[in-house]
Amino acid sequence: MVVTIRCATEADIAAIAAVGARAWASNIFSFEPELPGMRAHVEKAFRVFAETSFNQVLVADADGAVVGWGARDEDNDYISDLWVEPAVQGQGIGSSLLRAIKLAIAEAGYDKARISTHARNLGAIRLYRREGFEIVEQGPEWSTSLEREINKVKMLAELG
Repeated sequence: MVVTIRCATEADIAAIAAVGARAWASNIFSFEPELPGMRAHVEKAFRVFAETSFNQVLVADADGAVVGWGARDEDNDYISDLWVEPAVQGQGIGSSLLRAIKLAIAEAGYDKARISTHARNLGAIRLYRREGFEIVEQGPEWSTSLEREINKVKMLAELG
């Protein structure tokens, strides 16, 4: 599979929302209980994000299909999203996206990149560490998607 990292277009909105929701659900429910309505709430949130922010998203494209994506909510040093289609995780797509986003952050003039995740999301933490991130803080934080306080890790990478 040949994967290209590119800027998202309006045509990618449905795929961004679907990949995000599938990746989130396949991961989070491995260590958090699924409450009634949670999946629909998250699917709607991904759809709204994709519709309003697709121009801030980088997608991993494999033969015309979106297999992953990453984003910064704002033009700053914080990576808000990194999602890879569950069926193709472990094939370097997350690393490629993370490198591209870190490059964009460096090109915007920042010398560090920030990212955070659920403290029990060990796969993501391993990926982020491989890509130069280190944990700088861990503690409780409100999760709008889970609608409760969870233990999160905040990570930082030096750029350049």
